[in-house]
Amino acid sequence: MSKVKTALGWVGGCLGRHKKALIAVVLILALAAAGLWYFRLQRPSMPVAVQGGSYVRTVTLQKGTLDDSISASGTVESSDVSNVTTDLKYTVKTVNVQVGDMVEAGDVICTLDTESLEKSIEKAKEALADSMAQAKKNYQKAQESLTEAQTNASEAKTKMDEAESEKNDAWSAYDSARSKVSSFQSEADSAAAWQESALSALNDAMAVTAQKQTAYNDAYGAWKTESDRQLAAGYQPAEGDAEKLAGLKSAMDDAQAQLDAANAAQASAQTAYDQASVQAQEKQKALSDAQNTVGLTGLQTTYQQAQSAYEQAKTAYEQAVKTQETAQDTCDDALESYNKSTESDELTDLQEQLEQCTLTAETGGKVTAVNATVGSMIEGTAATIQNTDSLKVAITIPEYDIESVQVGMTARITSDVTDKEVNGTLSQISPTATGGGSSSSSFAAEVTVNDADSGLLIGTNAKVEIILSTTEDVFTVPLDAIGENEAGESVIYVQTGEEDGEPVFEEMTVTVGEQNDYYAQISGAELEEGMVVRAAADAEEATEELDMGTMMPGEMSGMAPAGEGGMQGPVVIAAPADGGGGGRGGMGGGPAMGG
Repeated sequence: MSKVKTALGWVGGCLGRHKKALIAVVLILALAAAGLWYFRLQRPSMPVAVQGGSYVRTVTLQKGTLDDSISASGTVESSDVSNVTTDLKYTVKTVNVQVGDMVEAGDVICTLDTESLEKSIEKAKEALADSMAQAKKNYQKAQESLTEAQTNASEAKTKMDEAESEKNDAWSAYDSARSKVSSFQSEADSAAAWQESALSALNDAMAVTAQKQTAYNDAYGAWKTESDRQLAAGYQPAEGDAEKLAGLKSAMDDAQAQLDAANAAQASAQTAYDQASVQAQEKQKALSDAQNTVGLTGLQTTYQQAQSAYEQAKTAYEQAVKTQETAQDTCDDALESYNKSTESDELTDLQEQLEQCTLTAETGGKVTAVNATVGSMIEGTAATIQNTDSLKVAITIPEYDIESVQVGMTARITSDVTDKEVNGTLSQISPTATGGGSSSSSFAAEVTVNDADSGLLIGTNAKVEIILSTTEDVFTVPLDAIGENEAGESVIYVQTGEEDGEPVFEEMTVTVGEQNDYYAQISGAELEEGMVVRAAADAEEATEELDMGTMMPGEMSGMAPAGEGGMQGPVVIAAPADGGGGGRGGMGGGPAMGG
């Protein structure tokens, strides 16, 4: 939020920030006052009757920079803070630093008592050695089992190869013998096929004969029944009986003819079958004689035995290979266990703890806090290290100003601990507000200190001016100095001389440009540096009464005397040439304002 500062307030602020300069200024002013008092003693005294007067506040027009800004205050912090911490529950053995020491990254801050830890490490090493020895024995045993399994598999492979060779030889002999009797086998097979075909034809013929026999029996039965009926005693002939009996006789004779033909075909098929059987027997005997001649049956038996032996040898080899693979897996597992036995998570953890018992600085800087005490355990942070070369100011920005600022804006930083203005940059703004409710909320923010040798100290208070905008090399006057004439034009009042001991001000038309809470930019063809401008457009507001009765003779310096004997009418007092400013809209190098 903007706050109004008068020129005197600005001067007071400057003096507050420059304590050393203040002492020198006081001494100079004291000497000047003494000299002036002596000088005045040599001149005629002011008449006692003069008990009062007035003066007009003015500003001297000069070009400068107009800044629009907001003010905030905060605390100087380091932007690079590191804490030396540990979770280990060992007592502190040594503390190597104290608050205020400067350290580099890697410097030892403190050490912990590691006596019990070192004993635990020795026990863990002994346990690791025992584990390695046992794992080595297991691995050696697994290697022996693997070597045995490899030997067995190799021998089984040799036996399988031999059995396969014997099987192949037996097959060659058997196959050769089969080739020699193949012609006999072909003839025997052909004869057997002919016999089978003849037998099938004989069966078919016998089936036809049986069918024809049944048909004949049925035809004979029908004729016999009708014949017996007509030959029986007391038969009374009827019309058509003779034709019926003749028809049955014809059917019976036809069935007899078909039966005779079937019997003849059956007899022919029987003869063909008998011939085929004889030939099949002859060919089979010739085959058997040929097989006996070449020893085919024995060779077949030998081959079958060799085939069986080969299958058994193959099964034995496959089992030996599986045993070898199992032994290899066991050996690999034993080797892995042996390799793992050379490591110990417990020992590694203890050794890491031992390394962590020497607490070192992660970053360089100044030690600002030490919480480690010899003989006690560290609770949380052992020491805090802050980089004094990388500073920031933590501030809060009111909610009504938050829309005006953004990261990257220039800032000016002042503090009682340094007599100079420090450059900074608004580097961070919190996205969420705090507070609220019955009071206004605000946003946390950070301003990075840009000057390497700023003179700022961590933990001290600082004031920050965030520059919203800057207009350079322009004429500026206080807002109150700008008025409006009857034509609606913006005007200022410039002193052009004196009349009867009183200053004379004339209206001058100007164009108003950029402005902040206290000052405005003006421009015009008639404006010149050094012009004395009334500090308020309203003459009464610019004029203030001066109580002469309370002033020492030396305090009259800076006032325009009305004559040898005293004061007549108002006098003009001009402000110092270095101007005023401050608050939101503080102006650097702006107009000097009196009063």
